[in-house]
Amino acid sequence: MVKIVNIEKRSEAEKAGIKKGDCLVSINGNIIEDAIDFNFLCADEPLELILESKNGPYKAKFRSSGSNGIEVEELKIKHCGNNCIFCFINQNPKGMRKTIYVKDEDYRFSFLYGNYFTLTKITQKELDRIVRMRLSPLYISVHAINDEVRKKLLGVKKDDKLLEKMKYLTGNGIELHTQIVLCPGLNDGKVLEETVTILRKFHPMVRSVAVVPVGLTGHRENLPAIEPVSKELAEQTVKLISKFNKKYKKEIDTNFVFAADEFYLRSGAEFPDEEYYEDYLQYEDGVGMVRNFIERFKESIDLIPDRITKESSVTIVTGALFYPVMKDIVVPEMKKVKNLTVKLIKADNKLFGSSVTVAGLLGGADIISAVGIAKCEKDMLLIPSTCLNYDGRFLDDLSIDDLAKKTGYKVHLLENPVEIFEKI
Repeated sequence: MVKIVNIEKRSEAEKAGIKKGDCLVSINGNIIEDAIDFNFLCADEPLELILESKNGPYKAKFRSSGSNGIEVEELKIKHCGNNCIFCFINQNPKGMRKTIYVKDEDYRFSFLYGNYFTLTKITQKELDRIVRMRLSPLYISVHAINDEVRKKLLGVKKDDKLLEKMKYLTGNGIELHTQIVLCPGLNDGKVLEETVTILRKFHPMVRSVAVVPVGLTGHRENLPAIEPVSKELAEQTVKLISKFNKKYKKEIDTNFVFAADEFYLRSGAEFPDEEYYEDYLQYEDGVGMVRNFIERFKESIDLIPDRITKESSVTIVTGALFYPVMKDIVVPEMKKVKNLTVKLIKADNKLFGSSVTVAGLLGGADIISAVGIAKCEKDMLLIPSTCLNYDGRFLDDLSIDDLAKKTGYKVHLLENPVEIFEKI
């Protein structure tokens, strides 16, 4: 059953006598397990619902035009049963938002939000449900096709039949995007080549592969030893993926496998042009964010004024990895503006440790420590939008208001630095 958490006033559901707190048992004879079922089955008209109230079961039947007025409880997340040796959640420090410590292994969240999951624990019933409800695309963490390597990486003892599950899904029309977290000495080199080559055989239903470097924090006590991705390995990986792309572009007219931005930043290799990223298929996995940022900034340079009327000061803060991009691309253009003082600060990550250099993992306290106290109440602080979640909270649970109170800056969260001129 699924609990109803709200009924819209004057809706067809309210007219049918359905109340908040009642539980949905079935729709048109189909048992309801969660909100996915509810949304899927409500597409049929008319609706015949079996519900359970504190006074017992009852039936409601109606036809809705548009919204039926029923809001059901959110999905209860399925937790991960793996013990991945590189799991970032196992490396989290204490004192962050509670949701940061949740290990997600849920195909429904993969479909809804693009979350990656491994397929290790999925049942045939769940696979059948994915196919029946056309939950596509899904995002699959592969890491390695080699069974022994995959078991070591995921911390599982048995073969989870990954390829059989992928064959079932892709053979039934479910599109997959995949990722490989690259762990030096484990799934790089020949293992990586094998993994990508086999995934290529599933194209076009396996639409893309993202290769991302393992993330290592300063909180790996009692965890397996893993080396960080070196400059040399980053160079090798970029070259290998480039070789794959030249071949696949000719064969299937797609690059298919994409290296995360960190590989280019660590190796010093030049970023590919925008066409390479093919509509940014793996954007949320850190693939193409830098190129997209650069292109959007260049497109908006004409919006940067020659001068502003009042003297103003803008401090831009970012992580160590993205600092060179801001320094070379953004700051020179903004410094051309008369009456504007621009300062760029590289914030060290004390929350996770110095080995974590991406801006999106900076805590609010990291930024406070980096920028200090504003010299003037009009001083503006520009921070990366990737630092905050949808609720406007940093990883250490601070908010923008907390940042402003502790530093004295007027804090702005912007996608493109050019937007700051709308605030001045």
